[in-house]
Amino acid sequence: MAKTDAKPTPATKSPQATNVVPLPAAPAERRPSEKVMAFVKKHPVLTVVGAVAAGGVVSVLIPRKVSKKALSRVTSLAETVGASAMLFGRDAADKAREMGHSAKHQSVDLGHKAEHAGHETALLLEKYGLAAIGAASALGRATAIQTGKLSDAAAKRATRIGNAASERSDKVKSMALDLRSRIAH
Repeated sequence: MAKTDAKPTPATKSPQATNVVPLPAAPAERRPSEKVMAFVKKHPVLTVVGAVAAGGVVSVLIPRKVSKKALSRVTSLAETVGASAMLFGRDAADKAREMGHSAKHQSVDLGHKAEHAGHETALLLEKYGLAAIGAASALGRATAIQTGKLSDAAAKRATRIGNAASERSDKVKSMALDLRSRIAH
């Protein structure tokens, strides 16, 4: 068996491995305008030649009088459309410029607000940090005082117990001496 014919071991198989091969997705249906644009991009020379030929055929088919009137109408309509497009373009450019300035000012304002918020946050963190240090210091002092009181009380108690034990020891010793002297007599 060749190395390329080796079957994968169960440890190398993915848990979702199947024997189904996914098919490529069907291409989305293009709009007619996209089809025309694609054709023009692929065949620009053929498109220009076809447009010139179609213009020549139309000019031959239309009578001269009609074509002059139509030409003047088309020319005036083209001038009107051109002027309208120019005005619309100027308005669009002005609005885009205004929006750019507005966006710039808003971003500067937002930057200032973010800087101010960062400064305020730093001040609050410093304030809370100092408060936490003060609280920890007070807790440490209180703990030291309480520990001192407890150790003093424990020392007093140990001293009392030690003194009581010493007194009893002395009593036992004196009783033992007394008993010894009685026994000896």
